Amino acid sequence: MGSKILEIVKLVKNYESKFKLDIDYLCAHENKILALIGPNGSGKSTIIRLANLLEKPDSGNIFFDGVQIIGSDIDKVSIRRKISVVFQEPLLFRTSVYNNILLGLSIRKQKLSDFRDSFDFLIKKLKLQKLLRRNPKSLSGGEQQRVALARALILNPRLLLLDEPLANIDQISREELQADLLDILKDTGRSTIYVTHDRDEAMILADDIAVINEGRIEQYGNKNEVFRKPVNEFVAKFIGIETLLEGTVIECENNVCKVKINKNNDNLNIDSIIFAVSDALPGTQAMLAIRPEDITLYNNEVAQELLSAMNLLTGIITDIRDTGILKKIEIDCGFKIISFVTRNSIERLELFTGKKIIAGIKASSIHLFKK
Repeated sequence: MGSKILEIVKLVKNYESKFKLDIDYLCAHENKILALIGPNGSGKSTIIRLANLLEKPDSGNIFFDGVQIIGSDIDKVSIRRKISVVFQEPLLFRTSVYNNILLGLSIRKQKLSDFRDSFDFLIKKLKLQKLLRRNPKSLSGGEQQRVALARALILNPRLLLLDEPLANIDQISREELQADLLDILKDTGRSTIYVTHDRDEAMILADDIAVINEGRIEQYGNKNEVFRKPVNEFVAKFIGIETLLEGTVIECENNVCKVKINKNNDNLNIDSIIFAVSDALPGTQAMLAIRPEDITLYNNEVAQELLSAMNLLTGIITDIRDTGILKKIEIDCGFKIISFVTRNSIERLELFTGKKIIAGIKASSIHLFKK
């Protein structure tokens, strides 16, 4: 996975508000993007402040490039010179965009000529060519954040810390800047820790993800692992899994478990058995997590070749609502499941509230974790 640029070990920080950050282990790898995601107040920004030595932990260690950076004898200035930070608010000064971008170089008494290639690259990538003479106060929020990013990146930091830099930008500007930022970080191989509460943003930008809740890391790993295999109910809900079914493993053979689901509607005469790929033991109290895009809807006839490969659940559509591009379909199978479909699928399948429908779910698409 590459060497570790930042490593946090058994870090504890207590606050008078009774909030406690308690991180057993977390690391950011060189040339990778680590996203910290979680609800507001979970401790994401606190990690950024501790990593940048703006706050001191009560206990524990932080290693930067393999060197411990917590302690009274640490040269904080030399450490910070290797780290750049961008916050939600751009924090720009009342001078030109050009001068704002070069501020860090000026403070460090470094010549632009030594950073000309980086300057030209960033100006082009962040679309700032026509804004260099402008005062930042006349810019839009998205343009201001582009300036702040250029100011941080021109310093060629060993580690870039981004604390929800796109949170206060309108949707169109955010999507454009998101794409431009990803290009820059990938082109330069910039080691980055990116804080966001937006799971979609994390999925687009990150290589690795840490899900944080109430000061603790609930799950940390490769983004696909986190999004496909949540370790508990909190993570599953936070990453957008709406179908969470409780049940009991009654059989397990060849890593395929037969799970009896707890029904919430006994009036429906529907089988409550679901097959999932897992090695859980019989008797295990389990939770099944199913992503909405993994639930395929069919009318009465289903191709025979699908029968052995899929769970086929019969249910009644109880709700259809817009979620933007897709439609959210809620189905009562004796337990609630959620599927996302396109508008074309609504018309093709002639879906409506009250219609009986078949939902197909591959056993390999279902993630099982212990309750």
